[in-house]
Parts: sequence; C-alpha cells; structure tokens
Amino acid sequence: MVSIFTNHIGYDSGDTKNAVYRREGSETPVSFRVICDGTGETAWEGAPVEAGEVDRWGTGYYYTMRFDEVKKPGQYYIEVIDNNGAARRSYPFKIGQNLLETSTLSAVGYYFKAQRSTGEYEAADKNIPFMYGKREGRIDAHGGWYDATGDYGVHLSHLSHTTYFNPQQAAFSAYAFFKMNDLLEEAEYPYYTMLKRRLIEEGMYGADFLMRMRAPSGSFFVTKSRTMDAYGPVASMRVLGCYFRNPTGRKGGGSWGNVDDITDYDYETSFRAGGGYAIAALAYAARVTYPSDYTKEEYLQAAVSSYDYLYAHNELYANDGKWNLVDEYCALDALVEIYKTTKEIDYLRRARAMAKRIIDRYIAVNETMGYLRVNDTDRPFFHAADAGMPVVNLLNYCEIERQPEEKAAVLAVCEKLMRHELFVTNEVANPFGYARQFVQHGDGSKTTQFFYPHDVETAPWWQGENARIASLATAARSLSHYTQDAALAAALRKYADDQINWVLGLNPFDSCMLEGEGRNNIDYFFEGDRRDFIQCPGGIVNGITSGLHDEHGIAYYSAPTSEVDDNWRWAEQWIPHASWYMYALCMKKI
Repeated sequence: MVSIFTNHIGYDSGDTKNAVYRREGSETPVSFRVICDGTGETAWEGAPVEAGEVDRWGTGYYYTMRFDEVKKPGQYYIEVIDNNGAARRSYPFKIGQNLLETSTLSAVGYYFKAQRSTGEYEAADKNIPFMYGKREGRIDAHGGWYDATGDYGVHLSHLSHTTYFNPQQAAFSAYAFFKMNDLLEEAEYPYYTMLKRRLIEEGMYGADFLMRMRAPSGSFFVTKSRTMDAYGPVASMRVLGCYFRNPTGRKGGGSWGNVDDITDYDYETSFRAGGGYAIAALAYAARVTYPSDYTKEEYLQAAVSSYDYLYAHNELYANDGKWNLVDEYCALDALVEIYKTTKEIDYLRRARAMAKRIIDRYIAVNETMGYLRVNDTDRPFFHAADAGMPVVNLLNYCEIERQPEEKAAVLAVCEKLMRHELFVTNEVANPFGYARQFVQHGDGSKTTQFFYPHDVETAPWWQGENARIASLATAARSLSHYTQDAALAAALRKYADDQINWVLGLNPFDSCMLEGEGRNNIDYFFEGDRRDFIQCPGGIVNGITSGLHDEHGIAYYSAPTSEVDDNWRWAEQWIPHASWYMYALCMKKI
C-alpha cells in the first residue's frame, strides 16, 4: 500500500509543492527529506504536519509535507522517517520549469484530435436527420469532438432539463482553444510555437462545426446524438437530438416526455445550453487568420446575429422560461469576445450591464462565506463541471472594462467568492486540498461538503468532478493575477496547484487521471466484461466521487463489483475535463 502521495509527474519550480503521508499502523512520522534521485543529496528537510482523517472516507490518517523551497530542476523522491526509525520512500517525481505544461499540454491537445468525429461518423453527419419526424429535413452537421469515452455524440450541452446544471461542452472547447493560444502568446514563452498552431487548428475545427450547427432561427442545434442502439450501424443511428418536455414543462430525456409535444425549440439552444459559448467561439474565430471553411466576416456575422436573436428569445429555449445565472455568465463571455472583435462600444456597455446582473446576485452568508444565487430566490450556484466559470468570465470581462469603478466592483465580488471557496475548502481536515463546495440538496437544505450531491435535479446523473476542480483552479489562477492582496494571491495559487495535483495522482487512490501518464490509470469497463470503449491517451476521466451510498464517503471503482458493473461515473473520459485542465495550466501565464 502506498504511504506517500505526490503528483506523479512532478511540480513546477515556481509552484507550491505538497505531498501527503498516510500512516500505516500506529507509527508517527517525525521527519521527511526531499532527496535528489541522482546525487542522494538532501534538498529539503522538514517535519510532517498532522492532518488527521477525512470525513467518512475511511482511507487512513494523514500528514502533509510542504517543500515549496525546492526549485532546482531534477528528479527527486521523498523519504519519511517514523518514530521507530523506519524509513519509507516515495516514487520518484520531477521538478522543472513549466514542467506540467511541457509534459502534458501536448498530450491533452492530441486527445482532442483523436476525438474528432471522422470517418463513417462524419459521412453520416453530412446528411443527418432530426430525431423525430415533426421536424423534417436533413442538414450537414459534420465535425466536432466525441463527447466521452462511451458517447460518440457531439453536444453543445446536456442536462438542460435540470435548469441550473448545464455543462459547457463542444462549444466551450472550441472557445478554450482560442483562449489558451492567447494566454500562451501573452506569456511569450518561446517553446510553444507548434503547440499554439495546433491549439488554433482545433479551435477553428470547432468553429467550423458550430457554423454548421446554426439553426435558421439564429440559435444553434443543441446536440448531435445517436439512437439508443450504441452498437448498430452508424449511418442509421446518427440524429440531431432534442430535449423532451414533460408535463411540468421541464425538459428531460427518454420516458420523461411525449414525442408529440416536441417543437422546434426543443432542438435548439439557450445561452446556458451552449449558445453563449458557440457565439463566443465564433466571435473569437473572426480574429484568427487560419485556413477554414468560412471567412472572418461570416464568423462575426453569425456571432452577432445569434447573440441578438438569443438575447431577444432566450426564454423560449430555457426549460423554465426565464434567465438564470448560467445564461448570464455564458452571455457575458459572448459579449466580451464580440467586443474584442468589433471594438464597438455598445458591446462593452452590454457586457457591463451583464456583469452587473451577475454581481448583483451575490449573497453574503456570514463574514467568511457568500455565493451567487443562481435563480430569483436564494438558491446557491454550484456545479459539477463549471463551478469556476462565473469568476473566470467576470475576470475576462475585466480585460475590456475601461471604467475603474466598474472593474473594482467586479473584482471585489470575485475576491469574496474565492475567499468563500478557500474557507469552505479549509474548514475541515483536508490534507489533499480538494475543493469543497456549498450546495443545496433536494430537500432545500444547504451544506458544505466534498463532492457533488446525489439528490439534486441531475439525479441519477452524478459523477467525478475533475472539470469542476480544474475550473476552480482556472478561476483561482486568474484572480491571483488581479488581486492586490498578496496573501490572497498566495492562497489562490496553492488552491489551484492542489486541484491539478489531485488530477495527476496526489489523491487517496494514487491514481493519475490523465490517461497515459503517471500510475494507476483507471480502466473503463462497460456492462461487466465489455471493453467496447477504450480510453484515449491524453484524456482525463471523470474522477473520484463521494461514496456510492454515503455522501460523506469516497469512491473510485476501477473493477467490477456486485454493485457496479459499469464505472462510467469514475472512469469515463469527458471533453470538459480536458478543456478545463488545459485552460487552468495556461492561465498560470507561464
């Protein structure tokens, strides 16, 4: 059993550096050394800090070990000495300048290229029908990236029936590639030339797909899906999907709705269902010089006209018939990118108004906690994939804001929101620094806890949260560049580093969740012994959750059990995890 947990790949020279020791038996660790693997020299020596047991995880008793001062590039290991004089040694790891960026960004970028919808899927998608016959005709909707290991559909978003939990999927990925290129350009780091070219290539590939997904109305088609026969002929199972409306007016899937009730609106997006980021990506594409299927003018015209249409008609596409926070933060990024492209002051004014709508949602709980209300009452915003997006988008808006007082008001709320995240994360024993959250359960009660709850509107959907924690790492790193509070900036950098470390192996299962890197990559099994969906190198799996039946427990099923014969919740790769991971690394502004 592993006793010492580290980031499997290693640590950037300038980043915070943490390792965790798990006690075996009754021994007590008294000291640790960071040792150069090549020379045997001690680079750092310290005393482990007792952290204790974590909630009801049942995974052991922990101690933390910080060694931020070790900055010299090289390969190292940690040796822990206990009170009996016994020594335990970690696996080796590296320290180096921009280590994670140079070691992993390219692999995750290639993951997207491997996930392109090509071959027989592309052929079928060039003449794809609508799911149900009330909407007639076929369109060319080829392109995009397969959503997940076991899902060869391409989705702008799903979970639209849940009102508050739409994840941003294919459109956000296209946008993120453009954004990451800009962040690397700002860093002026000389060794990313070819990587940046490939980022732009994927961004343009995504933008061209989004152009084909534009609906005649001005909205976008929400999903390119499949029939339920996952193993049938490709050509016959590819469809443009829709969302059902059940008797309460909520959209959902499968048996929740009636085919006869489907309208054109059910095939198309709101801002929250991918429309906002489709617009943002197209506005971004209009600034890029790169071979593509459309002109810069066409991308911009599509972005502007789609924004105007959705702003006027968003309620028609929202399952509850009204705007909420998710619509607003998606619309805000769309406005920011349109303004950056057009330089028209009206879009800055609109972005300013949208940002104000968002910050006006802030509710203080007490001196240390506060949140954005996602609806018209006091429901807190929390999210399984995009928890950091409100802060990220508000800070993106700060890039264009010219009025100091407006910018200051936004920054003040962002600081309050991230201080809340830091408080909730650190209020209990948490040796790994995992980003905890403030949630509202199905019965209306509000609590703080480690993992996404099971009893909310997304049930029975719940899964690992590597996208969520990477989005919060992105938010933390972004704010660390803006805040004038040095102590807050330092805390945010550690918080961000902790989330990335968790993904890369510094977790209780000693599992690197980036396929092809580190140790103990989780295997994806489907319906017992089936291996129809094989993991792709460079992809990031859903990750660790609360217990199967205990919200305070922890789970990560890597092999079939009597209860679990399909481990998609933990082992399925999903493009939002990869998008947010890359975004978080680039946001460090190397």
